[in-house]
Amino acid sequence: MTPLLASTESWPGVDEHVVLPFAEAAGRTPQPPLIPLEGDVLLFAFLCAGLVGGFFLGYLYRALFVETGGQT
Repeated sequence: MTPLLASTESWPGVDEHVVLPFAEAAGRTPQPPLIPLEGDVLLFAFLCAGLVGGFFLGYLYRALFVETGGQT
């Protein structure tokens, strides 16, 4: 198992391994990313956005989904 982990080859991401064949089959060419962050920085940005959004959704859950604002 150690030689597998110590491999110097890069593993293809979902973009290259799954999305690219479908895009090429549809005649589309790869486009530059909309957000110019690469690698783990982009994943970390999405993680932080998900944490902040999840916190506010959890904090405001009762006001958004349970309490009806006095309507009966």
